[in-house]
Formats: sequence, C-alpha cells, structure tokens
Amino acid sequence: MKTYKKKIIVTDEKTTPQARAMRLKMVRNMANLSREAMCADGKININTYKGWEIGRYGGLPLDGAELVVERITKEGVVCSIEWLIYEIGRGAYVSADFKNAQNTQKNKKIKTTTADLKTKSQEKLIFNEILLFRKQFPDVLDCQILDDGLSPKLVVGDFVAGVKYHDKAIDKLLNQDCIVQLLDGEIVVRRLRKDHEQNTYMLLCTNQETTVDTPVVYNVKISSAAPILRHYKKIKQC
Repeated sequence: MKTYKKKIIVTDEKTTPQARAMRLKMVRNMANLSREAMCADGKININTYKGWEIGRYGGLPLDGAELVVERITKEGVVCSIEWLIYEIGRGAYVSADFKNAQNTQKNKKIKTTTADLKTKSQEKLIFNEILLFRKQFPDVLDCQILDDGLSPKLVVGDFVAGVKYHDKAIDKLLNQDCIVQLLDGEIVVRRLRKDHEQNTYMLLCTNQETTVDTPVVYNVKISSAAPILRHYKKIKQC
C-alpha cells in the first residue's frame, strides 16, 4: 500500500479530518468521478483514498491533496491545495474552457520564473499567517476578495480575516466593512447596515464604479459577521 507522510496538524474546525473529507468528496463530485476513477491512474491507492473520505487515520494529508488536485484538474475542476486542506482562498470551481487551456499547455513550454517562485513564497507566508490567526482565536472568518465591491480599500486577490460575532452582537459591527457569512455558508465582504425587517441586514458595495451585479442587497439574514482584523495585500507579480 502506498504511504502518505505529510500529515496535517488540526488547528480549527476547518482543518479536521472530517472537514477535509467533506471538501474532498465535494471536488470529486464536481469532477464527476467515482472513487475508482479518481484512483485509476495508480497514483492514489483506492483503500487509502476511501479512508481520506471518511476522515480515517488523520484524514487527507498534504501529499495526498497534491495528487487529488492534479487528478481533478484533468477534469476541469480548479482547486488549490490550500483550500482543500485549510479552506483558505477561493473554493473549488469548474473551468468552462479547461480543454482549451490544456491544448495551450501542450503547445507551450512552461517556464518557472523568479517572479513565480517569489509569488508562491508570498502566498505561503499569507496562508501561514492566517493559520496562526486561527490558532490565536477559536472562531474565525477568513476569505479572499473576489470582486471590486470595496475597492480601492480591498482589491481582488487580497485576503482578510476576523473574529466572528453572532446574534445580537452583530449589531456592534454596523456601518463597518465586514466579513459576512450567509445562512447558506457563503462568505462575502461588504459594508454592513441594519435593514428594516427584524434580524435582517443590508450589504453594500462602497465602490461607486463596482462591477458587482447587485451593489446593494436588502433584507439579508446572516449567521455571523466579523470585523476585518487582518488584511493581507494582493500579491503582485514583479
């Protein structure tokens, strides 16, 4: 049986074997793969993989996640190792034009530049700082900025993190830029205002030239919100 040695140290509920297993099953389903098909190339042992999906023996390790990401990429599913293991950054999604991208890769020699290596180093530093923040506080919201709703204060590619407020305590964050978790689990970053209906809020984009389709959303019920206590700037290519 193949062995996978890079085990993950659990720091919070997002890094438990069960949480990693849930994300692993999700990306496999997105790739429309059975467990057998996931392991068909022989790089992952099928029995070990089954253990990862039920969180057995410490769950999905780092080197296993690398192989999973490599496999699902071939099916057009885009997912970072950091999200699969730590739920940091953008979640997994299906690339509509991945076949074109694959053809481009075949016809193009890829070179790893000094700028690429520097960017990866900066990304690793950010992920480590977010993990440290999670260790310091037990109830953290963190995410990557994916739109220009709060630009230029927060731009696409930035990372933010904060400590959750629940129930009536959320009102302490009114008129602030917050990380907001909706009832369905989605996380957005918006200016938080109180709305007219009971226990509902208004989420606003402060950028008057935003490309967001709905700059103001009314009557939103949320499960938690967090002030932005950590802001990690967008990584710039040299």
